[in-house]
Amino acid sequence: MMSEQQTIGSMFQFEGVGIHTGTMARVIVYPAPPGTGRVFQIGGESLPAQVQFVIDTRRSTTLGREGVKLSTVEHLLSALAGCGIDNCTMVVEGPEIPILDGSARPHVEAIRAAGIVGQGVPARFIHLSEPVTVNAGGSELRAEPADCLSVQVTTEFDEWSGGLATVSIEGPEGVPVDYANTIAPARTFAFRREVEMLIAAGLAKGGSLDNALIIDPPDTLSSPLRVPFEWCAHKMLDAIGDLALLDARLAMKISARRPGHGSNTALARAIFAQNHE
Repeated sequence: MMSEQQTIGSMFQFEGVGIHTGTMARVIVYPAPPGTGRVFQIGGESLPAQVQFVIDTRRSTTLGREGVKLSTVEHLLSALAGCGIDNCTMVVEGPEIPILDGSARPHVEAIRAAGIVGQGVPARFIHLSEPVTVNAGGSELRAEPADCLSVQVTTEFDEWSGGLATVSIEGPEGVPVDYANTIAPARTFAFRREVEMLIAAGLAKGGSLDNALIIDPPDTLSSPLRVPFEWCAHKMLDAIGDLALLDARLAMKISARRPGHGSNTALARAIFAQNHE
C-alpha cells in the first residue's frame, strides 16, 4: 500500500462545552509535516494521540502525561482518521474536547472546508502477523490479518432487545469509505435511566438533547435517527477514534461485539504490542 500521508490544507478551530465537565473549551487544528502524527498541545506541552498515553476510559477516552490531561478525544480523532488526516497539531484550551452536536459531523465539515492535502510520503500502515483478541466486561473484539481495513461492530443490550444491530465499513487504503455520510453523523447516546443517574451523581454536566440521542426502551427516542442504527454507528465512530490512537492506518479485519472505550483501547494496546515485539 503506497497511499500518501495527508494533512489539512489550512487551520480550523471550534469551541463549545465538554459533555462531562460542562466546561467551555477551544481547539485549533493546524497542518503538520509528514511523520508528525496527530498531536495535542496543551499549555505548551505535547500530548501525542497514541494509545500508550491513555489513562482513563470511563465514559470517554482520556489521555495524559506528566501533569497534562485531556478528555473525550475520541470524536475528533475519529473524524481525522475517517478523513485520512495522518498529521496535524491540535492546540487545546480546556480540559475536554467540546462535544458539539455529539457526533463527528462538525469536525468532518471543518476538515473538508480546510482541505485535505497529500504530502508525497507513503502512509504508515500497521499489519498483523496473527490474530489478536480482547474479551472483557462483556465485550468481544478481534483483529485478524488482512490486506486492507474492514471493521464490523455489533451492539446488543441487556435492557433493550431492539438495540441489536451491526454496522460495517471498508477501507481499501486504510481510510473508511463513506465515513462522512454513514458514520460521522451518529450522535453519542445514552439510556434515559443512565442519564438520570449521571445527573444525580453530578456528572454529564454538559449533556443535553442538543448533543445526545436519549433512548427509553422499548421504542422511545429523543429525536429521529440521523443514520440507520445510529447507536451502532456511533459505536463504530468511537471504535475508529480509539483505534486511531495507534497513530497509523490499519490493514486488518476487526470485529467488535459490544465494544466500549476500555475494550477498544485494550485492542489497540494488543495490536501495538504485536508490532513492537
